Amino acid sequence: MSLAGSAAVITGAASGIGLACTRKLLSSGVSKLIAVDFTDKLSPAVADLQSEFPKATVISHHADVTDAPAFAAAFEHLGASEPLAVVANHAGIGGEADWEKTIAVNLSAAIVGTQLGMKHFGSEGGVVINTSSMAGLFPMSFGPVYTASKHGLVGYSRCFDHLAARKNIRVCTLCPAFVDTPLVQSLLDDPKAGRAGQMAIDELGGLIPMEKVVDAFMELVENDKHVGTVMTVTNKGGAVPARFP
Repeated sequence: MSLAGSAAVITGAASGIGLACTRKLLSSGVSKLIAVDFTDKLSPAVADLQSEFPKATVISHHADVTDAPAFAAAFEHLGASEPLAVVANHAGIGGEADWEKTIAVNLSAAIVGTQLGMKHFGSEGGVVINTSSMAGLFPMSFGPVYTASKHGLVGYSRCFDHLAARKNIRVCTLCPAFVDTPLVQSLLDDPKAGRAGQMAIDELGGLIPMEKVVDAFMELVENDKHVGTVMTVTNKGGAVPARFP
């Protein structure tokens, strides 16, 4: 899959995995990138990216992904000259107390993003990458709501293999273990979940360097053999497609 001259929409683009994947897409030839986030970090992040990639157009779209109309407005920045090729739903939060918010961000907003991508892909199709977690494949006892949201996203994303042959649309899922991000750090700082989280990190070989996650993301984007792939990423095993019965 060639990204040269294409457009991409990425949520959670101001930090963490979203920002790292945004930078990689721009370096891989994406000429218009619409960065979606609700934090104050978005504007300076986009300014830095625009300076780093002056030939591309990097658009800051400040929106809460749980606000469907505000999220959908991000796609209004698309133009005819740069066909939409990639939609990456990276936005995610932890938190068990406000469980409805966790479900809304981690699952519902990604469903909306997937539907918007399918609506705006042209005749050449495109790829949607939904970032779940290893918690989407295995129970995380100290985060049952987070686990539910990520399991739901894996199941949802596996339902669209038939679109590859009909419309050249692929939907894949990225399932990293614990990555060195602010979200994981907030887990470790939690007095209730931190100890269990550290044990889980140690069991999976430690925190994953961001480069490994970005490489797995780009493998899903660029290799069109990945149709419905759920790509796990750990320090011990690297990037490996999950196997299902």
